[in-house]
Amino acid sequence: MDDENLARMVVEGFLEDIPKQIAALKGYLETGDVTGIERQAHTIKGASANVGGERLRKVAFEMEKTAKSGDLYAAGRHIPELEAQIDRLIQAMKKEL
Repeated sequence: MDDENLARMVVEGFLEDIPKQIAALKGYLETGDVTGIERQAHTIKGASANVGGERLRKVAFEMEKTAKSGDLYAAGRHIPELEAQIDRLIQAMKKEL
């Protein structure tokens, strides 16, 4: 497998998985599961770093930190920016596919 095919597989995997990750994160916010929020934000942070989504990684990291502090309200306030950065990254990825 060449580098281009590998990159395509990684991007396609990210595009398929990220909606599930966001849905899980929102579920944890709705139920007030601080540990779940922290873990899910950490997962999104790692996934975005793997595909070069630095802005998304930063927002996910901030969300992870606020969840770790136990502030659910502050963690939830990151959702609009997180979604905006995901949309932005998805659009950029789809242009490259």
